[in-house]
Amino acid sequence: MNSIAVIGLGNTLLGDEGFGVHFVNKLKSKYTFSENVKIFDGGTIGFLLIEHFLENDKLIFIDAIRANDTPGSIYKFNVKELPPNITFVSSIHEIGLGDILGHVRLMGLEKETIVIGIEPLSVCPNNLTTKLTPLMEEKMPSVEKLVLEQIKEFGGSYA
Repeated sequence: MNSIAVIGLGNTLLGDEGFGVHFVNKLKSKYTFSENVKIFDGGTIGFLLIEHFLENDKLIFIDAIRANDTPGSIYKFNVKELPPNITFVSSIHEIGLGDILGHVRLMGLEKETIVIGIEPLSVCPNNLTTKLTPLMEEKMPSVEKLVLEQIKEFGGSYA
């Protein structure tokens, strides 16, 4: 049975940049998952994320990403197919998901990895807030549907 890690990323002090963390916290409170599925608040832990590539067979990351699209746009990519115009908003973190994926590739630790991202509306380091914008809150159910479908596809279950 595949071990599956669902990891939300972001800084919850920077509004929409914390979407991934807010999302996984809601997911944990709403569902019970099979033993092979673990939900993690990856916050801004940087290189420590590599541990998840060592301990899991399949990974799902949820993060705010910039694709120069309309705020609230939702994306789902296999990391092997990430378009070059995608940047991870988590550049404010010490090290972002893009950097981690590069290191994992160099270390030969690649696993089947999906990134589900959302184009943020507001990421303002000069105006700290722990709240998501209403637009991001409205998009939670759409992201939830994608994540739950991916968990099932990877061999996990939930109730």
